[in-house]
Amino acid sequence: SNIIKQLKRVVNDVNTFTDGEQCVDFIQTIANNKVCMIVSDELGQHIVPHVHHMSQVDTISIFCNNQEWHKQWIKEWPKIKGVFTDITSTCEALKQTAHQYEQNAISISFVATNTKLDQLDPSFMYTQILKEILLTINFEDKHIREFITYCREVFVENEYELQNIEKLERDYHD
Repeated sequence: SNIIKQLKRVVNDVNTFTDGEQCVDFIQTIANNKVCMIVSDELGQHIVPHVHHMSQVDTISIFCNNQEWHKQWIKEWPKIKGVFTDITSTCEALKQTAHQYEQNAISISFVATNTKLDQLDPSFMYTQILKEILLTINFEDKHIREFITYCREVFVENEYELQNIEKLERDYHD
């Protein structure tokens, strides 16, 4: 649907559920990611009490027709970040959450000028070495083609990302 396409422009992985139990079961299988839930007002009142305590659930958005009606009960649940009546504002809030994830995932290290480089934190050193290796590798055309094929498989249902992949394939040169 058009709503799913709009959501996939913001996040790559969109899963839809009409059954609350299936949704809860799915969330329990997630190990290393965070979940941003968008639930209808009707489903929200039933599912929020079951998922709010889960560490995988980071934010919950309520999608409904009447914001006023929800203002009271959502105060009990801090993970509910908003009640939205249109998909544009929902996507905008999701964009901000995704951006916050990206900011939190960026690792920054400060090194004093008098620090001995052989005594730095190993994870920092490994990151620097990996970055240096990736920047100096001369990829062959076959590697780029394999990467593009892989990306197409991963983003097969995401029209926005498929357009970016097309652009990469068309415009990328060593």
